[in-house]
Parts: sequence; structure tokens; C-alpha cells
Amino acid sequence: MSLSAIAPGTCRTLVDFGDPDEFARWEVVNDGVMGGLSKGHIAQVGDALSFTGTINTDGGGFTSLRRELSEGAMAGARTLRIIYSGDARTYKVTLRSDARERGRRIAYRAPLTPEENSGEWSVAVIDLARLETSLFGRQVDAPAFATEEAHSVGLIIADGVDGDFAMQLKRIEACA
Repeated sequence: MSLSAIAPGTCRTLVDFGDPDEFARWEVVNDGVMGGLSKGHIAQVGDALSFTGTINTDGGGFTSLRRELSEGAMAGARTLRIIYSGDARTYKVTLRSDARERGRRIAYRAPLTPEENSGEWSVAVIDLARLETSLFGRQVDAPAFATEEAHSVGLIIADGVDGDFAMQLKRIEACA
């Protein structure tokens, strides 16, 4: 079922870990898919998802988590608002749509850079017109991200640094 576009000046909640069913929608993808040894784990912690683990750059050097989106969930969005808390590591939001290269869906990414802090929680605002595009971690030329075709949203840590990481995700909103 296609949802109507987000009204200008408003936000639609895509992900809210206050919803008891949200956690079950997420999956972890470690770099073992390409021979790597990194490990990521998720757990429900109150009204947030905890994403912890270890990055090992001998191999793939990443771990990620993602969930599918309902059809039209991001139609009309211009930005994403992500409420999270993290360590000093670099995390990126990853979006996928119908855009493909060599038969695979292109990853549209942007770093989580806090624009505001509210206690232990940070808010990152992602401009959907300024996303980086990649396939298997390599930059590719691709069309602009088509919000009406959004299939999934996720986070990845692939900062090239070996060691432990820990972050929590509370909510993701699509805003017009």
C-alpha cells in the first residue's frame, strides 16, 4: 500500500523503538559475507536499539544493520532526522531504492553528524539531496535518491579502525 507524500514542514516516523514490534524488523549484516571477521550485535534496551560489536579490518572491515520500509514511506521527504547516541566512531545511514548498478541496489549514504544534543541523545539531520552513492563500498555515479522508491534504511560502521564500537538508535523520521 502506497502512502501519500509527507506534507511540507512535517515529519513522518519511520522507526521508533518505543514500538514493541520495531526491534524484530531489523537484521545485522556482518562482513563475513566477504570473508571478514567483524561482528555486530543488536539488542533492545528500553526504548532504543543497542548496536555493539567489534570491527576487524583484516577482511571486510564493516558491520551494519537494516530494515525494510513500507512502500511510499519516504515519499516527499527532503531530510531524515536520526536520534541516536554513540561513541566517537563514525557511523553512516544507508538507504536503498530501486536504483541499480550491475544488477545490485546502490547504497545511498551519509555520515551521522550531530546537529544538536539533548542530554545523552544526538540528532543528525541528513539532507537526502546530498547522499554519497556506492556499490560494495566503491563510489558509483548514480541518479539522485528517489524517496518514493525507498526500500530500506540502516546504519553501517566501516571507518577503517579496528576495535569495539557501541551506539544506540532511538528514532528515525522522514521530513519534508
